[in-house]
Amino acid sequence: MTALLVSLLVGCAADPNKPPALNWDHDACSDCGMLVSEPAHASAIITRDGKTLPFDDPGCLFRYTLKNHPAIAAMWFYDGTNWYREDEVGFTEGAKTPMGSGLQAVPKSTPGALTVGEASSLVVSGGK
Repeated sequence: MTALLVSLLVGCAADPNKPPALNWDHDACSDCGMLVSEPAHASAIITRDGKTLPFDDPGCLFRYTLKNHPAIAAMWFYDGTNWYREDEVGFTEGAKTPMGSGLQAVPKSTPGALTVGEASSLVVSGGK
């Protein structure tokens, strides 16, 4: 019985190399608690133990990371069409986002795009 339970739990673990499967309008943001209902601003952390932590705004992900120091296997950011890993993403400013960070995920090759570190620093310094 224990082996069956362990195999079921392991089978449900998220793969950090694949975009997360979020349930729009059902998953709550791991930082602010709002439902993740605007896909164009969603993001997620996949932890080393395979848990998916959803966020409704990139700013929420950055604040959560600063406060909670999760064991991160991967960070993913969505633009409404494409998922980007942290090594593929950039951010532009000025979008209307659920929690007001104003950060929109874009390909990191986008001219003028902020890096993950720059976007995170902007949020945690209180600039967003």
